[in-house]
Amino acid sequence: MTLKKAAKYVSIFLVFIVVLLIAAVYFANKESTYIGEHKATNGNTATIILIDGLDQARFQNSLKKGKLPNLQKLVNKGTYIENGIGSFPSMTGYAFYPFITGHDAVESGIIGLRWFDRSLDVGNLRNYVGRTNVWMNQDITDTIKTFYELSGDQYTASINSFMNKGVADARITGWTHTTAKFEGKSFIGPLRSIPFAGKELAKNHYQHESEVMKMAADQLEKNPKVQWIALPSPDATFHVDGMTDYYDNLVQYIDSLIGDFQVSIDELGQTETRMLAIVTDHGIASVENNIDFIKESKDAIGLDLIRGNAVNYRSMQLKEPLSDFVDKDGYFVINGNLSAMLYMRDPSESGTESWRSNLSYEQLINHTKNGASNNLPERIANMEGLEFVIFRKDKNTIIVKNKKGEASIENRGDAFNYNPISGNPFEYNEIDLLDTFLTAEQWLEKTINTDYPDAVYRLYSVMDMPNVGDFFLTSQEGYDFAKDYEVIVGNYKGGHGGIKANQLRVPYILSIPDQESKKIDHMRSEDVGKMIGNWLGFSENY
Repeated sequence: MTLKKAAKYVSIFLVFIVVLLIAAVYFANKESTYIGEHKATNGNTATIILIDGLDQARFQNSLKKGKLPNLQKLVNKGTYIENGIGSFPSMTGYAFYPFITGHDAVESGIIGLRWFDRSLDVGNLRNYVGRTNVWMNQDITDTIKTFYELSGDQYTASINSFMNKGVADARITGWTHTTAKFEGKSFIGPLRSIPFAGKELAKNHYQHESEVMKMAADQLEKNPKVQWIALPSPDATFHVDGMTDYYDNLVQYIDSLIGDFQVSIDELGQTETRMLAIVTDHGIASVENNIDFIKESKDAIGLDLIRGNAVNYRSMQLKEPLSDFVDKDGYFVINGNLSAMLYMRDPSESGTESWRSNLSYEQLINHTKNGASNNLPERIANMEGLEFVIFRKDKNTIIVKNKKGEASIENRGDAFNYNPISGNPFEYNEIDLLDTFLTAEQWLEKTINTDYPDAVYRLYSVMDMPNVGDFFLTSQEGYDFAKDYEVIVGNYKGGHGGIKANQLRVPYILSIPDQESKKIDHMRSEDVGKMIGNWLGFSENY
């Protein structure tokens, strides 16, 4: 190798290092925003630890084998909800809402991690992934106060949450989370191999979770009225690498960190006042097939759709104009990679006004383009990889459709009806579940052990939201909607967002001082939030 060529390679290497260092600064961890003076904490306090993507079956298996001793202690002396029901769509951030308000996430005013606001002229795709995550707090409703806001001038804290409106001390481990999630991928592998500094500059999942809990212990010394800790490693490794032993090992490591954190609570004299809640936002499902819905819908139906970005890393602004989409048939919004919403443009209108309203039932089943008419629900339901197509029929009725058949869900005040029209999409076979009006609580109780627990209530609630898409779509087992969508890895091997049991049914543990241990078979996340709020003295919030 000539000296000139060697110098060239050295220059390229130095530029590479500089770029990585700039990236490290750009995504640097946000150590603390807390600079204010707050009055002394009074009354009961709560720490909420969310283990992102905690799979119910694997958790129960590890618990049974004695591999989670600290969580087992909490189960033994606390309130253990074996079959919790998370928010739908089952999405990180959005699903945090019930635990900090005591309200269903559908009351937040947003719909998951990504949704389309028809009322705006600019920034219609509300995307909270990347630098635009700051919009989540601004987009949620002001009419419901978070537990942080209800704490007034008392110290509150959060780690790794952008659903933390009103919090005093917010910390984010963005760079560490990124390097851990993509360890060995793209530029992260070479960065970690840099002599001496690499393993500190690009940490793995174990180092990341240790860093999070070290921050949490630091916050704990200030006796926060409300403290939120999100531990993202199980979800992150599952997305990128699928289900491996590494997932179980990470959950076991988190168990040890929770044990250390409990010791800190005791040493600081907070044992008698601090509730410790162990929760999760959603379960998980494996993915073997990544489908491109944009291409498939064009080939199968002739629809010309646009798909929103996966992540916004260049700017904190959502400024894409609605006028850019006037020549498209619809906007496809991937919420979780196993669920999505399709917003259709009204072909009978022109300009931006063609986007303002959802289409009627008649327009959906007789969608016209270039003089041809299509029954969109029927055509979409028969596409590869689709599990359910959900859409509104009238003010009080939604339709659930798949390849097996079609059913309606009707609402009459506080009661809901599931009526198979042809086939039985949810495969609810008990006679008292078919064409019978039951309350939301009755539906939860009767379906908790099915493949689609609480689906009647959860689906109707989402489809009743003002900014929901014309269609809500979920993918079949083993499929997602995100082919070549994810930054760095392209395609995920695992995901969530759907309505199936493996994504919606999860465990919750509440360790409440001086309360007897008990086991509860099932409970929704918003009711867990109410228990937390009651302990804190915030029952007036719901």
